[in-house]
Amino acid sequence: MFKNIVPIAAIVLLLASCKKDSNPTPDPQDPAQQDITALDSKMSQWMTSNGMPGMSLAISKNGKLVYSKAYGVGDKETAAHVTTGSEFRVASVSKLITSVAVMKLVQDAKLTMDQKVFGTGGILGTTYGTQPYRQYVTDITLSHLLHHTEGGWGQANDPAFFDKNLDATALINYTLNNVALTKAPGTSFDYSNFGYILLEKIIEKASGKSYASYVNDEIWQKVGASQSAIAATSLSGRTANEVKYYGQGGDANFVYDYIGFNRAAGAMGWRSTPADLLRFVNAVDSSDTRPDILSLPTIKTMVTTTPASTGFGGMQFGCGWVIENGEWFWWGSLPGTFAILYRNANGMCIAATSNSRKQPTPENSLYSFISVINYAAFDASIPWQDIDQFGK
Repeated sequence: MFKNIVPIAAIVLLLASCKKDSNPTPDPQDPAQQDITALDSKMSQWMTSNGMPGMSLAISKNGKLVYSKAYGVGDKETAAHVTTGSEFRVASVSKLITSVAVMKLVQDAKLTMDQKVFGTGGILGTTYGTQPYRQYVTDITLSHLLHHTEGGWGQANDPAFFDKNLDATALINYTLNNVALTKAPGTSFDYSNFGYILLEKIIEKASGKSYASYVNDEIWQKVGASQSAIAATSLSGRTANEVKYYGQGGDANFVYDYIGFNRAAGAMGWRSTPADLLRFVNAVDSSDTRPDILSLPTIKTMVTTTPASTGFGGMQFGCGWVIENGEWFWWGSLPGTFAILYRNANGMCIAATSNSRKQPTPENSLYSFISVINYAAFDASIPWQDIDQFGK
């Protein structure tokens, strides 16, 4: 009799186990985000002072997305509000993405920092322009481009903004043939969007992929960013989740069809969300709170300044990033666009985007927004919740 009881009991236990597994207890959920009134007030005040229709903000602490908030409207005509999933052009924050892509190729031994860019044996060789090259061109190294010290092609006469009908190849050819460098590479700072267009081509040559494909494969997919891609130039190319952009003052006629983002993707061409930007920065921040996609030695190279890489009144530049002790950051500004990405060694990272920029001096909006960043990064009274909205 007992011989039959054991198998029946085992079956009962097995069925009970299957029933339990088919209705598992849900994982505990993080509590809902609570508004931080003082921070929201600072954001609203800054938006009003700078004429921003809409903004999106994301803040991470020790690798966790602890605050994500949208403000204002993303489309004035329909009164549609910005959401935390709204996508924005990020302008020159794109340079940080390009810098990391280059550093990944350096880490993989496909590039070296002191490699020459042009001429026989250079990364791009003699593919572009007409021989012989003008003075200093064959002296440019990869490091010079990353640090904005290539000797010219900068603020006063940046080829990135030349004839918008030229594609990247035609633009590079024209520049090499017609626009002289004014100083020896490595001797002075001259912020150059054109230099980051060249880096885009270097990434393609070294990786064997298109620039966008390489960044997607080696950065976005690895950090879990799903709302980042090259921005469209025209209004008709706007994505379903993308805001509309609004110019102030002299920007009014240059918000759309201003520049070809495809040709200048490496300098200013990406669109993203603050949350995706934080996924990115937390993957290159040298902390162990989230996995890094670069090694510590490579990150150290990325944030190392040079004797010449100081500009804009004393800002010290590493490879694309402004480096101030434990703070790394850079911002973006184009007609209809303001964006900033910030990392602090204390574990705080901040990303913010907007669909306008202040005119006539957009850099003043950067300087005033720093007070918002300083509040979020350093004020010990802020009641950050122990939540993580990055998801698993």
